Amino acid sequence: MCQNQLYRNHSYGPAGVDELTHQPLTSLYCASENLIGHLVQENTELDPTLTKSWNRWLVSLQIFTAPLFMVIILWANSADKNIFILIRMIFCSFIGSILTYLILFLYTSPNKEPKYRFLLCFLGFAVSIAWISTIANEVVGALKAFGVILGISDAILGLTIFAVGNSLGDLVADITVARLGYPIMALSACFGGPMLNILFGVGLSGIYMTIKESTTEEVGNVPYEIEISNTLMISAFTLLVTLLLLLVAVPLNGWIISRRIGWGLIILWSTSTVVNLIVEVSGIGKDSNREL
Repeated sequence: MCQNQLYRNHSYGPAGVDELTHQPLTSLYCASENLIGHLVQENTELDPTLTKSWNRWLVSLQIFTAPLFMVIILWANSADKNIFILIRMIFCSFIGSILTYLILFLYTSPNKEPKYRFLLCFLGFAVSIAWISTIANEVVGALKAFGVILGISDAILGLTIFAVGNSLGDLVADITVARLGYPIMALSACFGGPMLNILFGVGLSGIYMTIKESTTEEVGNVPYEIEISNTLMISAFTLLVTLLLLLVAVPLNGWIISRRIGWGLIILWSTSTVVNLIVEVSGIGKDSNREL
Protein backbone atom coordinates (compact mmCIF):
# COMPACT_ATOMS: atom_id res chain seq x y z
CA MET A 1 0.00 0.00 0.00
CA CYS A 2 2.91 2.34 0.72
CA GLN A 3 4.47 1.74 -2.68
CA ASN A 4 1.19 2.47 -4.48
CA GLN A 5 0.78 5.67 -2.52
CA LEU A 6 4.35 6.65 -3.33
CA TYR A 7 4.00 6.06 -7.07
CA ARG A 8 0.59 7.74 -7.18
CA ASN A 9 1.89 10.89 -5.51
CA HIS A 10 5.08 10.97 -7.57
CA SER A 11 4.87 13.92 -10.00
CA TYR A 12 6.98 16.60 -11.56
CA GLY A 13 6.54 20.36 -11.52
CA PRO A 14 6.39 22.67 -14.49
CA ALA A 15 10.16 22.88 -14.65
CA GLY A 16 10.58 19.13 -14.40
CA VAL A 17 11.54 19.29 -10.72
CA ASP A 18 10.61 16.26 -8.65
CA GLU A 19 7.86 17.19 -6.22
CA LEU A 20 8.20 14.04 -4.10
CA THR A 21 9.73 16.03 -1.28
CA HIS A 22 6.54 18.08 -1.06
CA GLN A 23 4.44 15.00 -0.32
CA PRO A 24 3.24 14.08 3.19
CA LEU A 25 5.72 12.60 5.67
CA THR A 26 3.86 9.27 5.63
CA SER A 27 4.77 8.78 1.97
CA LEU A 28 8.43 9.52 2.65
CA TYR A 29 8.42 7.14 5.63
CA CYS A 30 6.93 4.35 3.52
CA ALA A 31 9.53 4.97 0.82
CA SER A 32 12.45 4.76 3.26
CA GLU A 33 10.96 1.67 4.92
CA ASN A 34 10.60 -0.11 1.58
CA LEU A 35 14.13 0.90 0.58
CA ILE A 36 15.64 -0.50 3.79
CA GLY A 37 13.69 -3.74 3.42
CA HIS A 38 14.86 -4.09 -0.18
CA LEU A 39 18.52 -3.57 0.79
CA VAL A 40 18.30 -6.10 3.61
CA GLN A 41 16.73 -8.65 1.27
CA GLU A 42 19.48 -8.13 -1.32
CA ASN A 43 22.23 -8.53 1.31
CA THR A 44 20.59 -11.68 2.64
CA GLU A 45 20.39 -13.18 -0.84
CA LEU A 46 24.06 -12.40 -1.46
CA ASP A 47 25.20 -13.79 1.90
CA PRO A 48 22.70 -16.15 3.58
CA THR A 49 24.89 -16.43 6.67
CA LEU A 50 23.91 -12.90 7.72
CA THR A 51 20.69 -14.28 9.17
CA LYS A 52 22.55 -16.89 11.20
CA SER A 53 24.33 -16.51 14.52
CA TRP A 54 27.27 -18.81 13.83
CA ASN A 55 30.54 -17.82 15.47
CA ARG A 56 33.20 -20.51 15.33
CA TRP A 57 35.55 -18.74 17.73
CA LEU A 58 32.83 -18.48 20.34
CA VAL A 59 32.00 -22.17 19.94
CA SER A 60 35.70 -23.00 20.27
CA LEU A 61 35.84 -21.13 23.57
CA GLN A 62 32.73 -22.92 24.82
CA ILE A 63 34.21 -26.30 23.90
CA PHE A 64 36.99 -25.72 26.43
CA THR A 65 35.11 -23.88 29.17
CA ALA A 66 31.86 -25.89 29.30
CA PRO A 67 33.43 -29.33 30.05
CA LEU A 68 35.83 -27.73 32.54
CA PHE A 69 32.92 -26.10 34.37
CA MET A 70 30.96 -29.37 34.51
CA VAL A 71 34.00 -31.27 35.79
CA ILE A 72 34.53 -28.78 38.61
CA ILE A 73 30.84 -28.93 39.55
CA LEU A 74 30.87 -32.74 39.61
CA TRP A 75 33.97 -32.77 41.80
CA ALA A 76 32.55 -30.13 44.16
CA ASN A 77 29.30 -32.08 44.62
CA SER A 78 30.99 -35.45 45.10
CA ALA A 79 31.70 -36.98 48.49
CA ASP A 80 35.38 -37.59 47.75
CA LYS A 81 37.25 -34.26 47.60
CA ASN A 82 40.57 -35.79 46.56
CA ILE A 83 42.56 -33.22 44.59
CA PHE A 84 44.16 -35.91 42.42
CA ILE A 85 40.72 -36.96 41.21
CA LEU A 86 40.05 -33.35 40.19
CA ILE A 87 43.35 -33.14 38.30
CA ARG A 88 42.58 -36.40 36.50
CA MET A 89 39.10 -35.20 35.54
CA ILE A 90 40.45 -31.86 34.29
CA PHE A 91 43.07 -33.66 32.21
CA CYS A 92 40.46 -35.92 30.60
CA SER A 93 38.25 -32.91 29.96
CA PHE A 94 41.13 -31.05 28.32
CA ILE A 95 41.95 -34.00 26.04
CA GLY A 96 38.31 -34.30 24.99
CA SER A 97 38.11 -30.56 24.34
CA ILE A 98 41.21 -30.65 22.14
CA LEU A 99 39.82 -33.52 20.05
CA THR A 100 36.49 -31.74 19.69
CA TYR A 101 38.25 -28.51 18.70
CA LEU A 102 40.25 -30.31 16.00
CA ILE A 103 37.04 -31.74 14.55
CA LEU A 104 35.45 -28.29 14.66
CA PHE A 105 38.47 -26.64 13.02
CA LEU A 106 38.85 -29.21 10.23
CA TYR A 107 35.23 -29.79 9.27
CA THR A 108 33.61 -26.38 9.72
CA SER A 109 33.86 -22.98 8.08
CA PRO A 110 34.06 -19.66 9.95
CA ASN A 111 31.30 -18.20 7.75
CA LYS A 112 28.95 -21.15 7.26
CA GLU A 113 26.89 -22.90 9.88
CA PRO A 114 27.45 -26.70 9.97
CA LYS A 115 24.54 -29.09 9.60
CA TYR A 116 25.26 -30.77 12.93
CA ARG A 117 25.19 -27.55 14.93
CA PHE A 118 22.11 -28.80 16.79
CA LEU A 119 24.40 -31.17 18.70
CA LEU A 120 25.73 -28.16 20.59
CA CYS A 121 22.31 -27.89 22.22
CA PHE A 122 23.12 -30.99 24.27
CA LEU A 123 26.29 -29.32 25.56
CA GLY A 124 24.28 -26.26 26.53
CA PHE A 125 21.70 -28.46 28.23
CA ALA A 126 24.41 -30.19 30.30
CA VAL A 127 25.86 -26.84 31.36
CA SER A 128 22.38 -25.63 32.33
CA ILE A 129 21.86 -28.72 34.48
CA ALA A 130 25.20 -28.06 36.18
CA TRP A 131 24.20 -24.46 36.91
CA ILE A 132 20.80 -25.51 38.26
CA SER A 133 22.39 -28.16 40.46
CA THR A 134 24.94 -25.71 41.83
CA ILE A 135 22.41 -22.97 42.57
CA ALA A 136 19.98 -25.45 44.12
CA ASN A 137 22.67 -26.85 46.42
CA GLU A 138 23.70 -23.38 47.53
CA VAL A 139 20.10 -22.30 48.16
CA VAL A 140 19.36 -25.47 50.12
CA GLY A 141 22.52 -25.03 52.17
CA ALA A 142 21.72 -21.40 52.97
CA LEU A 143 18.11 -22.14 53.94
CA LYS A 144 19.23 -25.13 55.97
CA ALA A 145 21.60 -22.88 57.89
CA PHE A 146 18.79 -20.39 58.58
CA GLY A 147 16.58 -23.28 59.68
CA VAL A 148 19.18 -24.48 62.17
CA ILE A 149 19.78 -20.97 63.50
CA LEU A 150 16.08 -20.13 63.85
CA GLY A 151 15.05 -23.62 64.96
CA ILE A 152 12.82 -24.32 61.93
CA SER A 153 12.42 -27.93 60.87
CA ASP A 154 13.02 -29.28 57.40
CA ALA A 155 9.30 -30.00 57.02
CA ILE A 156 8.35 -26.34 57.48
CA LEU A 157 11.08 -25.22 55.09
CA GLY A 158 9.78 -27.66 52.51
CA LEU A 159 6.15 -26.62 53.03
CA THR A 160 6.79 -22.89 52.80
CA ILE A 161 9.91 -21.58 51.10
CA PHE A 162 10.77 -24.59 48.96
CA ALA A 163 7.14 -25.18 48.02
CA VAL A 164 6.68 -21.58 46.87
CA GLY A 165 9.97 -21.63 44.98
CA ASN A 166 9.19 -24.89 43.20
CA SER A 167 5.59 -23.98 42.41
CA LEU A 168 6.00 -20.37 41.30
CA GLY A 169 7.05 -21.30 37.77
CA ASP A 170 4.24 -23.85 37.50
CA LEU A 171 1.75 -21.26 38.75
CA VAL A 172 2.68 -18.73 36.07
CA ALA A 173 2.76 -21.37 33.33
CA ASP A 174 -0.60 -22.90 34.33
CA ILE A 175 -2.32 -19.51 34.50
CA THR A 176 -0.93 -18.58 31.09
CA VAL A 177 -2.05 -21.86 29.54
CA ALA A 178 -5.52 -21.51 31.07
CA ARG A 179 -5.92 -17.97 29.74
CA LEU A 180 -4.89 -19.14 26.28
CA GLY A 181 -7.96 -21.37 26.24
CA TYR A 182 -6.59 -24.69 27.52
CA PRO A 183 -7.89 -25.03 31.10
CA ILE A 184 -7.87 -28.84 31.02
CA MET A 185 -4.18 -28.81 30.13
CA ALA A 186 -3.44 -26.39 32.98
CA LEU A 187 -5.41 -28.49 35.47
CA SER A 188 -3.66 -31.66 34.34
CA ALA A 189 -0.30 -29.96 34.82
CA CYS A 190 -1.26 -29.07 38.41
CA PHE A 191 -1.53 -32.78 39.23
CA GLY A 192 1.08 -34.05 36.77
CA GLY A 193 3.91 -31.89 38.13
CA PRO A 194 3.77 -33.09 41.75
CA MET A 195 3.14 -36.66 40.60
CA LEU A 196 6.25 -36.52 38.43
CA ASN A 197 8.30 -35.12 41.30
CA ILE A 198 7.08 -37.80 43.71
CA LEU A 199 7.41 -40.78 41.39
CA PHE A 200 10.66 -39.84 39.67
CA GLY A 201 12.27 -37.69 42.35
CA VAL A 202 11.63 -39.93 45.33
CA GLY A 203 11.50 -43.14 43.29
CA LEU A 204 14.80 -42.73 41.47
CA SER A 205 16.51 -41.49 44.62
CA GLY A 206 15.24 -44.51 46.54
CA ILE A 207 16.40 -46.90 43.81
CA TYR A 208 19.83 -45.28 43.79
CA MET A 209 20.19 -45.55 47.56
CA THR A 210 19.03 -49.17 47.42
CA ILE A 211 21.48 -50.37 44.79
CA LYS A 212 24.37 -48.22 46.04
CA GLU A 213 27.13 -50.21 47.65
CA SER A 214 27.62 -49.54 51.32
CA THR A 215 30.88 -47.98 52.43
CA THR A 216 30.69 -49.65 55.84
CA GLU A 217 30.79 -53.27 56.90
CA GLU A 218 27.93 -55.57 56.06
CA VAL A 219 25.36 -55.51 58.85
CA GLY A 220 22.63 -57.66 57.30
CA ASN A 221 19.12 -56.77 56.21
CA VAL A 222 18.33 -53.79 58.40
CA PRO A 223 15.16 -51.78 57.63
CA TYR A 224 15.55 -48.14 56.71
CA GLU A 225 13.87 -46.04 59.37
CA ILE A 226 11.85 -43.02 58.26
CA GLU A 227 10.78 -40.44 60.81
CA ILE A 228 7.28 -39.16 60.07
CA SER A 229 6.62 -35.79 61.68
CA ASN A 230 3.24 -34.34 62.52
CA THR A 231 3.60 -31.65 59.87
CA LEU A 232 4.16 -34.28 57.21
CA MET A 233 1.06 -36.16 58.32
CA ILE A 234 -1.01 -32.95 58.22
CA SER A 235 0.23 -32.18 54.72
CA ALA A 236 -0.50 -35.69 53.48
CA PHE A 237 -3.98 -35.60 55.01
CA THR A 238 -4.67 -32.20 53.40
CA LEU A 239 -3.57 -33.48 50.01
CA LEU A 240 -5.83 -36.52 50.33
CA VAL A 241 -8.80 -34.38 51.38
CA THR A 242 -8.17 -31.99 48.48
CA LEU A 243 -8.24 -34.79 45.92
CA LEU A 244 -11.39 -36.32 47.42
CA LEU A 245 -13.18 -32.96 47.49
CA LEU A 246 -12.30 -32.34 43.86
CA LEU A 247 -13.62 -35.77 42.90
CA VAL A 248 -16.94 -34.86 44.52
CA ALA A 249 -17.26 -31.11 43.92
CA VAL A 250 -16.36 -30.98 40.24
CA PRO A 251 -19.02 -33.51 39.07
CA LEU A 252 -21.65 -31.87 41.29
CA ASN A 253 -20.80 -28.51 39.72
CA GLY A 254 -21.42 -29.80 36.20
CA TRP A 255 -17.75 -30.58 35.55
CA ILE A 256 -16.94 -26.88 35.80
CA ILE A 257 -14.17 -25.62 38.06
CA SER A 258 -15.77 -22.37 39.15
CA ARG A 259 -14.44 -19.50 41.21
CA ARG A 260 -15.94 -21.00 44.37
CA ILE A 261 -13.95 -24.20 43.95
CA GLY A 262 -10.78 -22.18 43.38
CA TRP A 263 -11.28 -20.11 46.51
CA GLY A 264 -12.07 -23.27 48.45
CA LEU A 265 -8.76 -24.84 47.39
CA ILE A 266 -6.86 -21.68 48.34
CA ILE A 267 -8.54 -21.59 51.76
CA LEU A 268 -7.78 -25.28 52.30
CA TRP A 269 -4.09 -24.83 51.47
CA SER A 270 -3.81 -21.70 53.63
CA THR A 271 -5.46 -23.46 56.55
CA SER A 272 -3.15 -26.47 56.37
CA THR A 273 -0.08 -24.23 56.13
CA VAL A 274 -1.15 -22.19 59.18
CA VAL A 275 -1.85 -25.38 61.14
CA ASN A 276 1.59 -26.72 60.22
CA LEU A 277 3.24 -23.52 61.38
CA ILE A 278 1.33 -23.60 64.67
CA VAL A 279 2.27 -27.23 65.26
CA GLU A 280 5.91 -26.54 64.46
CA VAL A 281 6.24 -23.40 66.57
CA SER A 282 4.33 -24.75 69.57
CA GLY A 283 6.10 -28.12 69.44
CA ILE A 284 2.90 -30.17 69.66
CA GLY A 285 3.56 -33.88 69.35
CA LYS A 286 7.31 -33.63 68.88
CA ASP A 287 7.94 -36.38 71.38
CA SER A 288 5.40 -38.70 69.81
CA ASN A 289 6.80 -38.89 66.30
CA ARG A 290 5.97 -42.15 64.64
CA GLU A 291 8.50 -44.28 62.84
CA LEU A 292 7.74 -46.39 59.80
